Amino acid sequence: MKNLAILLVDDEPSIVNSLRGSLEDEGHILLTASDGNRALEIVKSHPVDIIFLDIWLPGMDGIQTLKAVKDFDSSIDVVMMTGHGTVNTAVQAVKHGAFDFLEKPFSLDAVIDIIKKIKEKQQMTGKGSPGLKATDSRDELPALSGNSLAIVKVMEEIKCAAAGKGHVLLLGETGTGKEHAAQLIHAGAGFKKKTFAKINCAFLTQEELSAKLFGDIQHGKNGLLAAEGAGVLFLQALDTLSPDMQKRLAEQLSQMPHKEGSLRVVGATIKTGHESALQNVLIKSFQQTILLPPLRERRSDIPAMLNAFLGQFSKEYGFREKQFDDESLELLVNYDWPGNVKELKNLTEKIAVSVPTKAISVQDIPSSLREEAQHTTSRYYEQFPSMTDAEAAWRKNYLLYHLRKNDRNVAKTAGEIHVREKELKKLIKEYGIALAKENPSGKRLQRTLKRAMVVSGQGLHSGDKTGLILTPLPPGSGIIFGNISSDDTIPASIDYVVSTDYSTCLQNTNSTARTIEHCLATLHAYRITNLMIKINNEVPIMDGSAVDFCKMIEDAGIEEQDASAYDIVLTEKFVLGDVNGAKKYMIVEPAEQFSIHYKLQYPKPVGRQEYTFVMHDEESFKKEIAPARTFGFLRDIEALQERGLASGGKLNNFILIDNEKIVNTELRFPDEFVRHKILDMIGDFYLLGRPIRARITANMTGHTDNTTLVRMIRDRMHL
Repeated sequence: MKNLAILLVDDEPSIVNSLRGSLEDEGHILLTASDGNRALEIVKSHPVDIIFLDIWLPGMDGIQTLKAVKDFDSSIDVVMMTGHGTVNTAVQAVKHGAFDFLEKPFSLDAVIDIIKKIKEKQQMTGKGSPGLKATDSRDELPALSGNSLAIVKVMEEIKCAAAGKGHVLLLGETGTGKEHAAQLIHAGAGFKKKTFAKINCAFLTQEELSAKLFGDIQHGKNGLLAAEGAGVLFLQALDTLSPDMQKRLAEQLSQMPHKEGSLRVVGATIKTGHESALQNVLIKSFQQTILLPPLRERRSDIPAMLNAFLGQFSKEYGFREKQFDDESLELLVNYDWPGNVKELKNLTEKIAVSVPTKAISVQDIPSSLREEAQHTTSRYYEQFPSMTDAEAAWRKNYLLYHLRKNDRNVAKTAGEIHVREKELKKLIKEYGIALAKENPSGKRLQRTLKRAMVVSGQGLHSGDKTGLILTPLPPGSGIIFGNISSDDTIPASIDYVVSTDYSTCLQNTNSTARTIEHCLATLHAYRITNLMIKINNEVPIMDGSAVDFCKMIEDAGIEEQDASAYDIVLTEKFVLGDVNGAKKYMIVEPAEQFSIHYKLQYPKPVGRQEYTFVMHDEESFKKEIAPARTFGFLRDIEALQERGLASGGKLNNFILIDNEKIVNTELRFPDEFVRHKILDMIGDFYLLGRPIRARITANMTGHTDNTTLVRMIRDRMHL
């Protein structure tokens, strides 16, 4: 069970660190990523055998990452880690191709047992492990075929390199065919019957690599660089070497003889240009450097490559000959292929195996690729009806970029882009670019988060382990709740409210979002207008307050977007209930800013409480309202539990009250109960979809009253 390449994908460092040490002790090669996008980058640049993948990840969640991994390479075994999921979520993961799932916290023995099962399966199917390898027969597939000028130039350079005697450095994006180029140099140099060995430097420790390359003097063993006789040693991922190791390798290469019949080294990097960590001293030790172009720079080669790979794989798997139809071919040619030839090869193999018909249509292309292809350069250009429109869009984006960079400072931006300030102001007005962060008319800028965030917790009513993934959305998207187990979404709108008995709940045909009020209250206070909130049916209760939600938003950072957002400005007074005689009532009337005056009267030990909150900014919310926790009376909790609710109520996330006293905690405010009622109301009123300028006076109202009045405002104002 040695030398398996295992990728751990989790944004909790404690999980990664605990697994890293244990699995490295078992002899495995460990790679790590904290989000789905980084995981895909690694999968597309390194041979990976197993992925341990957390479901709750920032940005692209675990289920989406699983689908993307399987679309890229279906042979990679993925184990889902469902610390905050349910059995249903895990079942969905298995349906999408996961090998198995682990529920956190899990034991090391459980992890080792799953790895053992995967290893046995891989041995049966013939899948190998990374390290020092002989040539794979699939490397003979036409990774560098084509007739474009870019590839013709590269093939000439490879031919020249093969005829020479020096060491060769191959540069290029992941998947551009660097290994195939090394094999062509090996074959072209007349080394077909000689050694072609390859080492992926990323999969070995510096000590292991030193022993392989330079030998072990203490034990009298020579390294590969001291080997006599002709052949090619292909060193992948040179830019992962430490600076000291790069310097030592450069010295060794400069001392090796450049003559016929001697070993030649072909090196390659993972990254290129300024992103690469390759040192100049090592670059200079190679006699020739070849840059392999990405597929998007030689699109004319893609049709021939697709058909060649399709023919090869159909023959290999014993299927009849297949062919892409014109529409599917056009889509694939217009796709940008971030994984380059490697991605194209993996996709073609997947299609060859999975599509039963001779003709391959657009619907046979994986949905993730189809969706991404809609955003490629060619389709971007097609959205503009004329060159004038395209130029205007480019100019606006150019100005927006520099204005954002200079914090909307017009004078500074004008100097940076070499235009007169007067001219820049004219362009800003022409393109409708908003500079002011807010103005008294109620017009503001839309807001989202600067980055995705993940928080884990427990549902108050269900008791299920759950979590929260916040993902930025573009202007005009609104606040949307999504389900981690499916692609279903629910807008945070009053139209979808189905229950308000003990918390606010949204529901559509296939999905539910429960206990949303604390999360929405925080978004209301911070004026976040565009956001995807993925949950597992219920928003986690955290400590019963909104403090953790505030921290989450501040950790992510707020991004103001170049689109207008208007406050709801009331023009009439709204009344619910009988103000003079009823125990419950609510009044909402026009005002310059949002404020709530709330009164409650409960039996002791709560008693009568009254508080006025004015939403000056997020700081006032964070200080006065956010810390107030959910509360309940012991008799109500018992009734809820009989109905299967409040299963997640714990001593640390709930203020529990019996007939005489508070049972489980010290209050954060003397009037914490009334402040919590205001917290709930701030959340419920954000179901209007945007902030409202109003003065609210309420007495003993709850979620049902809040949402009733929100509907009244929506209907009368035609929002």
